[in-house]
Order: sequence, then structure tokens, then C-alpha cells
Amino acid sequence: MTTGLELVNKWIERNKGILSEEEMNGTNFVFGDSLYTIKRSGNRLDVEQSTGKLVIFRDLKQFSDDLTCRICGTEYNNKIDTIRCCTNGDE
Repeated sequence: MTTGLELVNKWIERNKGILSEEEMNGTNFVFGDSLYTIKRSGNRLDVEQSTGKLVIFRDLKQFSDDLTCRICGTEYNNKIDTIRCCTNGDE
């Protein structure tokens, strides 16, 4: 099973070249009861994890697109690639 840290690192890799490190700095992710935050440390990006009770209110309209991965937000041209996107940490 994919861990939250693996998903965050996958997101960072997919967005390198699209977003600057400065734009990624401070980005937060939630996986289970863990909050992951990207922190810029010198020339690299580190991911800090904190655990606790989290409450997230989501707008269901944002998930109406069947061609966008619901975990990382990557858009695809077909449903098969969308489903496969974040099912494994091995990709």
C-alpha cells in the first residue's frame, strides 16, 4: 500500500519543472490522520509529517471530473490511466 510520504514525494517529482521550489514550499497534504508539509531547506525540499486529529471540509463539485486523479490531482486523457495513477507507490 502506498504511504502518505510516498504520495507527497510522487507529487513533488511530477511537479518539478512545472512549479518552482518556492511555489511548492509550504504545500500541505493530508493522508489518513497525518499532515505532510513541504519545507524548503537550503537547496532541497524536505517533507515534515505531523499526526493528529484533522478535519477537512471538501467541495464535492471538485471531484466531478472522471479524468483527474482524486489523490494527486493529475489530469489524464482516459479513465484507465486515472485509476492507475496513485494505486501503487511503485510507479
